[in-house]
Amino acid sequence: MKEKELYTLTIDAYGMEGEGIAHEDGFVFFVPYAALGERVKVAVDRVKGKLVFAHIIKMLEPSPERRDPDCPLFGKCGGCALRHLPYDTQREIKTSNVRALFRKNVGIELGEIPFVGEGADGYRNKIALPFGVSDGEPTLGMYRRGTHKVLPLDRCPLHGKWIEPLIGAILSFVRERKISVYDEGSGKGLLRHLVARRLPTPNGCEYGVILVVNGAKIAGESDLADALEKALGGKVHLYLCENKLRNNVILSDKIRTIRGTDHLTASIGGGVAEVSPLAFLQVNFGIAERIYARVTESIPEGATVVDAYSGTGIMSALLAKTAERVVGIETIADAVRDANANAARFGVADKVRHLCGEVERLLPDLAPDLGDYTLVVDPPRAGLDPKVIDTILAYPPVRILYVSCSPATLTRDLARLQEKYSIDSVELFDMFPSTPHIESFCILSLK
Repeated sequence: MKEKELYTLTIDAYGMEGEGIAHEDGFVFFVPYAALGERVKVAVDRVKGKLVFAHIIKMLEPSPERRDPDCPLFGKCGGCALRHLPYDTQREIKTSNVRALFRKNVGIELGEIPFVGEGADGYRNKIALPFGVSDGEPTLGMYRRGTHKVLPLDRCPLHGKWIEPLIGAILSFVRERKISVYDEGSGKGLLRHLVARRLPTPNGCEYGVILVVNGAKIAGESDLADALEKALGGKVHLYLCENKLRNNVILSDKIRTIRGTDHLTASIGGGVAEVSPLAFLQVNFGIAERIYARVTESIPEGATVVDAYSGTGIMSALLAKTAERVVGIETIADAVRDANANAARFGVADKVRHLCGEVERLLPDLAPDLGDYTLVVDPPRAGLDPKVIDTILAYPPVRILYVSCSPATLTRDLARLQEKYSIDSVELFDMFPSTPHIESFCILSLK
């Protein structure tokens, strides 16, 4: 088996990333953007033992399920790998993959799994685009899958129409001013990335726009703010983020406000939160609110709750409407400041306090005063650090509510937590339609 060899395959299953899988000559082929039952001609990209990674070069017999993805970069940027499939099939793939991971990693067979999601477009409230050069002109776009080549983009169904005037205004400005684009090879050039959010507020919506540059300023900053407000038709908070490091990290903590305030405002969960422009927020508020509601209703009235990975404190503030006391733990100092302020904005400051530090360091000191507490964890994609799991098992809460954006790391962590915990329920929330990603919510009780 060699690279660039051609094979004709019949797709007989789906993989964990929603790719088509075929079995031929003792090899397992992984073929992105292929659908179950399709007959395809593929070229081999890479071989790893008996695993073969290939791409379609000719569709011989398409699936009757295949649909028009209606996206100019489908199959190129890798952002919506399931967009060619109907939503019912997307649900089946995600549910089946979660069930397989629980079987393999946790050793349990799940029955019916509740699934929340509608599959609508336009759900993403945040976009991050690299600058590039196309036909000698600055452009914004997506990286071609597996590369750092920028593919020009003017629309994206997952984000909705608000990004079209945003991109248009930015590119008109930088082309007229002849502002240079950063080159990864030489480390020269100014424009690196555009990061933007569209957030609902009590008065409509506001936009947070960050230009990431290889420097400290750009010419005509105030004019750009004017152009963005005119194009977007709403209040714009414009920031300049200085990043001179030669790495793949988009943002730095060197950020300056050009227009607007140092905080963004967002209506979520029945309240209004303020967050710093660099803060993490869920990209799909509709599903995020459904998760927050489900977690909150799983808290016993009058409980003591520890909200690990509490971020800007939105979930903590919502939990306090049921709980008697909430302690948030977060490692980022700016997020802790946002969280304590948000507790006041939600009217629960008397029941919530946020601490800065690691869970494994703070929980042992807190535990003696917590009683029979409930632990809420919503870690990043990497899941719980082994030290955190050690600490949980040493100072066990009576209940764990685990929100996860990665079924793989979730099931890895549950395998260890099973030492002292029973898994009472598993539910899925589709935060990312048209992609293979899925959000999970599990309730665990102390044995």
